[in-house]
Amino acid sequence: MGKKSRSGSNRRLIVYLLVLLIAACVYYFIQSGPAADIPNPASTPEAPAETDDGGTAQGELTVYVIDVGQGDSILLLSPSGKTMLIDAGESSAFPAIDALLKELNIKRLDIAVATHPHSDHIGAMEKVIRNYEIGAFYMPPVEHTTKTFENMLTALDELSVPVKKAEVGSTEPVSWDDAVQILVLSPFDVEYDDLNDYSIMLNVRFKETAVMLTGDAEQTAEALALKELPNRYFKADVLKLGHHGSSTSTSDKFLAKVDPEIAVISVGAGNDYGHPHDETIEKLKSSGISVYRTDENGTVKIVLDGTNVKVLPDK
Repeated sequence: MGKKSRSGSNRRLIVYLLVLLIAACVYYFIQSGPAADIPNPASTPEAPAETDDGGTAQGELTVYVIDVGQGDSILLLSPSGKTMLIDAGESSAFPAIDALLKELNIKRLDIAVATHPHSDHIGAMEKVIRNYEIGAFYMPPVEHTTKTFENMLTALDELSVPVKKAEVGSTEPVSWDDAVQILVLSPFDVEYDDLNDYSIMLNVRFKETAVMLTGDAEQTAEALALKELPNRYFKADVLKLGHHGSSTSTSDKFLAKVDPEIAVISVGAGNDYGHPHDETIEKLKSSGISVYRTDENGTVKIVLDGTNVKVLPDK
């Protein structure tokens, strides 16, 4: 009777030891096997996608200075795909603007800007407003008595487009893309003698690169901005020259503060104003600035990746 009891105890001991051995093996496999090498996706940040040159894809700011003849129209695409149209040339410019927007599959403009009320900057804006959804419309605090200006206001009102005033010190800054800083450098809340000087002047910065957009601002507006604002607000890699390269814009002091490597002039071939003026071109060349003109180069595409700037003219 006692011998049978000892035999049963031994079997139970062996089973117990086998269970311990199996448990130990399972534990070792879990700790050192393949599953231990798989990181937890909830706690591991995703690496940024690599580009062909070994860098990382972080987006680009793209600027199109559209060839609209003697006038201005500039399209901006932000790193996240936001859209902004600054000016719209004469009324005859709409087909060129419309063609580019369709080519880029753009159906909505997050922001549209009328730098000032002259027809060579707002002529086609009514058609733009009636053909494209617009998130917000910026204009300076000045009116004009022309039918072109009235038609633009009527279209904005009929389509209930939010209209915002853009001037230095405005309580509502231009909000577009979180990766892009937009500084309004002009106009100020003063009375200018020349309608051109009411032009909205913007410095659009993406990381370490920037483009300065000046409308038709003359040297009076430039001088006031330089006097009232810090020098660092003006630095830009690319300058879209004021007033189509007129000698009454782009003063020596203003050019020195912007200190661009690239200048773009939106101008019509054989225009009656002699734009761009010879003295302006000579000033740019003597400063070692590369010059692109829509009358010679067609639409000028500029790509800012945050570190470098690339210019891709149509011709």
